[in-house]
Amino acid sequence: MLTLSRDNIDQVLPLAELLRNEADSFTFNRLSQVGEGAQLAIPSRDEYRDFLTDYVEAAKTNPVMSLKDNLTNIILHKRGEALFGGCAGYGCSAAFNFIAILPDGEAHACRKFPSYIGNVYHQSIGEIYDSDAARRYRAGTQACQSCSIRPVCGGCLAVMYGQGFDIFEARDPHCFM
Repeated sequence: MLTLSRDNIDQVLPLAELLRNEADSFTFNRLSQVGEGAQLAIPSRDEYRDFLTDYVEAAKTNPVMSLKDNLTNIILHKRGEALFGGCAGYGCSAAFNFIAILPDGEAHACRKFPSYIGNVYHQSIGEIYDSDAARRYRAGTQACQSCSIRPVCGGCLAVMYGQGFDIFEARDPHCFM
C-alpha cells in the first residue's frame, strides 16, 4: 500500500504494472494532511476522479490491484457494477473494525488523525467501542447521510480533517457524487 499524494499520483499505475505477478495485493490510501503529511499536497477532486477511474479500469486486468478507497464505489455505482465494502468493509471504518491505541493508552477511531474515543488504561475496549464518541465516528459525516451508497462510502474522515473540514458535517473534498 502506498500513500497517494499529488506528487506520486502519476506513478501509481506504472508501479502496479511493475508489481503484476510480483505481489499478492497492491492498493493505496489517500494522504491525510496531518503531521509531516501537512507538508504534502493532495490531488484536486478532478485529478482524483480521473485517477480513480483509470485505477478501477486497470484493476480489472491486473490481479494485484485491490480496491480500498471508499470513493471507488462512486465509479462502480455510476457504472451499475457491484459495490464493495469500502476502506475496511463499512465505508469509512473509523471505530468500526479497528481502533488505534497509542502507548499512553489513548484509543483513536482512526490511525490517520486525532480522533480520541477513550483510554484503555481507564476503560475496556468494549466500553470504548460502545461509547458515544465511537458511535459518533461510526455515524460519519452528516453530509453523506442521505447518499444512496453511504453504507459503503462516507468518504474519508482523515482526508476531511487534514483539509480543515468539520468531519461530522462536511463532505469528503474528493467526493464527485
